Amino acid sequence: MSTSRRLAPGRARAAAGFSLIELMVGMVIGLLCTIVIATVLSAAEGQRRGTTQGSDAQVAGSLAIYALQRDVAVAGYGFASEAGAVGCQLQAFYNGLAVNALPAWLAPVIITQGVAGGADQVRVLASSKFISGDAAAPSTVGYTVPSRVVGPHYDPNDTTGKLVKDRYNVWSSLSVSKGDLMVAVTDAATPCGLFQVTGDPTPGVVPRADDPAKWNPNKHPAYATKEPVGATPGSFLVNLGSILDVIYTVDAKQRLTVSRLNTTTMSRNTSELQSNVVQLRAMYGRDTDGDDVVDTYDYTTPTTHAGWLSVLSVRLAVVARSAQFEREEVTVANPQWDVGTATAVAGSATCGDSKCVEIKLDALSDWKHYRYKVFDTIVPLRNQRWKAGP
Repeated sequence: MSTSRRLAPGRARAAAGFSLIELMVGMVIGLLCTIVIATVLSAAEGQRRGTTQGSDAQVAGSLAIYALQRDVAVAGYGFASEAGAVGCQLQAFYNGLAVNALPAWLAPVIITQGVAGGADQVRVLASSKFISGDAAAPSTVGYTVPSRVVGPHYDPNDTTGKLVKDRYNVWSSLSVSKGDLMVAVTDAATPCGLFQVTGDPTPGVVPRADDPAKWNPNKHPAYATKEPVGATPGSFLVNLGSILDVIYTVDAKQRLTVSRLNTTTMSRNTSELQSNVVQLRAMYGRDTDGDDVVDTYDYTTPTTHAGWLSVLSVRLAVVARSAQFEREEVTVANPQWDVGTATAVAGSATCGDSKCVEIKLDALSDWKHYRYKVFDTIVPLRNQRWKAGP
């Protein structure tokens, strides 16, 4: 005998579980929650990456401007304190050939403007003697001072025997070492001849023997030294040691690079200093009215002695970018370099209450998909300002 029991309607529905409609509603709610969570996480991750990459750009730009400022600050050391040496035409020969690796002028900083909005080159020239234990000249000391020439004077064409052509007689040979590269300065209108010290100096004597295979071809330097006449200073020597000649620029891979001249091998060694640097801009700060105050900034490289003497500072700008490529266009215009209104700046235009110079980046591919920051500074040429009197 079998017995069956009928379930109440409410209990029957409970035993049957969820309906299809209820399952679909639950799945829709779950998917919506997943989408919301994914969106929030994606936005948070994007903000985190933007903050991190912005920090990276801050670090890259700060380190780049610091490296530039450090070397530009010592520009002209060893020669710029003597007004007669600044801007003189530099004559140098190595192994009988004119040296094209050195700049045409004895100048603290030489700026070469970039082509079609490309990065500028900033070239710094100074004596290496401020570096104690220079690898290129291990016997160097950590200082140098100009040496006034005295009689009997150097004359490469002397046939009387009353003058000398194998040495320079000076007031003092302090800081001079065998192997140092020195420059003989006669006057502002006469080219400056670079030669090498060929022996150990003695008090008041700097040896200079002919050595055509290196820096001293016969009868070079070609100009005789002379005594001061009236208010006109006489001849003097400046000691460049092994020469600090460095060039800063930005390469095609958006890296700040530095190239250093090795005067032993006559080659340049290039190294990368900082990545994610896309632009370098530099200007000469000039005193155009003789009051020892910079009153204009421009890109024009001087070509005269007086022009070089008027350069008292260098204005620098570095543009760093974030390493993160953004899918959207996050930059819509070229960065602006705020140069203020206190001093006239070539190429500046009004931007709000100030003056700005546009720094072109639109020649770079995908430039709108990165974030940028401009770092700038003004570096006084202190060695240029500390000029000696007549």
